[in-house]
Amino acid sequence: MKRFATLLLSAFIFSTQVSPIAQPITAAQLPTGITFKGNFKQALRWTDAEGDNLVVVSTHSDDNSEYGYNDDLYAVRYTLAGGKAQLRWSLHDYVHDCGVDHQATFFHGAALQVTDLDGNGTAEVWMAYRLMCRGDISSDTMKVIAYQGAQKYAMRGETRDAGGQGGSYVFDTAFLEAPRRLREFARKLWAAHVADAPDGE
Repeated sequence: MKRFATLLLSAFIFSTQVSPIAQPITAAQLPTGITFKGNFKQALRWTDAEGDNLVVVSTHSDDNSEYGYNDDLYAVRYTLAGGKAQLRWSLHDYVHDCGVDHQATFFHGAALQVTDLDGNGTAEVWMAYRLMCRGDISSDTMKVIAYQGAQKYAMRGETRDAGGQGGSYVFDTAFLEAPRRLREFARKLWAAHVADAPDGE
C-alpha cells in the first residue's frame, strides 16, 4: 500500500509539473552584457532551477569571392544575476566556401523552443536547422540540437529531397541516454521540418 501511494504521488507531481514560460524579447530589449554574432533572429527569456536565463539565435552570410559564400548560424545562452550576464554555452554551425546554392538557416517555427519535458526543473532549449551547399535537388544536412543546462544533445541527418527521398537521422550517445520524452519531442520536430523547402525555393 505504501509503495502504491508513493507511485500515485510521483504520478501526480509529474502530471502537475509546468514547463517554463519563455518570453520572446527583441534585440532592443536585450540586457546589458548580452553579445552575439551576426544578425539577430530570435531571443527567449525564462526562469528555471538555474535562475534567470536568456538565449539568442542569429545568422550571418557573406561572399568570400575567391572561394564562394559563407553562411553561419549561432546560438548563445546566458544566465543573469546581480546585473551581470554569464555565458553558459554557445553553438556555431556553418557552410563555408560554397560556390553553388548555399544556406545555414533555422527552420521557421523551430529556431528556438524551451521545455521541461522530464520535469526536473532545468529547461531544455531546442533548435532545428539546415545546412545547404548544393547545385542539384539532393538532400541537405539537418540537425535538431537541444541543451539542458550544459548538456548538449544532437540529432543529425538529412532532409528529404525534392523526390521525397532521404530524411534519415541518428541520435548521438547523449540523446540515446536521455529520458525518452526528449527523444520523442526531437522526433516530432524532425518530422515537422524534414520536408520543408529551403527559404527562397
